[in-house]
Amino acid sequence: MGLMLEEIVKNVNKQQKEQILTKGLPDFKYRRIPFTSPRMNYCTFGGIPMGKITEFYGEEHGGKTTTALDIVANYQNMEGARDVLYVDAENTLDYEWAQKLGVNVDAMYILQPKSQSAEEIFQIICDAVDTGEVGLWVLDSIGVLVSQQELDKTLEDKTYGGVSKSLTLFSKRIEMLMQRHNCTGIGINQMREDMNSPWGGQTTPGGKAWKHCCAVRMLFSRGKFIDDKGNELTRSAESPAGNIVQMSMTKNKTCKPTRRTGFYTLNYDTGIDYLKDLVDVAIKYGVIDKHGGWFDILDPDTGEIILGKIQGQVNVYGKLEEDTSLLERVEQLVDKKMEES
Repeated sequence: MGLMLEEIVKNVNKQQKEQILTKGLPDFKYRRIPFTSPRMNYCTFGGIPMGKITEFYGEEHGGKTTTALDIVANYQNMEGARDVLYVDAENTLDYEWAQKLGVNVDAMYILQPKSQSAEEIFQIICDAVDTGEVGLWVLDSIGVLVSQQELDKTLEDKTYGGVSKSLTLFSKRIEMLMQRHNCTGIGINQMREDMNSPWGGQTTPGGKAWKHCCAVRMLFSRGKFIDDKGNELTRSAESPAGNIVQMSMTKNKTCKPTRRTGFYTLNYDTGIDYLKDLVDVAIKYGVIDKHGGWFDILDPDTGEIILGKIQGQVNVYGKLEEDTSLLERVEQLVDKKMEES
């Protein structure tokens, strides 16, 4: 007679030196790297999941790189943060813009390929993650990578598959290494015309294996331009102060699929407009009560009015900017509601 099931469980876990085979599923909640924007945290239940791959994709100027840099900045400020590897495959990383978004650029490892193939870049990422010293890697971006097969041929020679084959192998290998070392990854991708579809449309390059390995996929696009007061401008505006970054959640395997769209406010001079997004989320949770053109700041659980009769949303921003204790109270109430949701 063979072994009993409980003996098999014990033997497997003993051989692997960790609990990989269990009865039942432990109550597990993903740790997350937050966005600066409270609205984005609201939409993603706290940020992107740690230990998984998240893909930011969309058309040009959609806010993908800016959002990735925002995640890098917030990860660097987390307790126990390890090194960050940023693969600037496009060689377009803006030092000043990254600093404005809060990134400690000088503490980040940056790979700017010159003539390296996609396979070489993938191997560098795998080797770096396998050291256990990298806690977050960013690949910006998949769409510009060139496979060794393409580099070895002339422009007249036909090539098939592009980086799909090597990206498929990389996806499987990096996912295993990330699980081993509790590392998080962000892949930035672009939209391309879908040549395989008879009906047209758009897709992302790199094949299907990459999409399957991504626990979260977020589609970004540029929304309306705004002026320095946050008012919306037309597309033909000559000197906008910023724009709305729109996001659509197309895949999310780490939380409830109830919040599928969102956006945040980006100011070209100051970065992400934290206060504006905080007030919007506070209104959603009832921390700020809006009635007509008047606003009350309150505790939604007790009904206590912390500050009442504020006329105009602009004045709400001003009150929070002037009074740090009031701002902290609102943040605490919003965080509490976000944890409960």
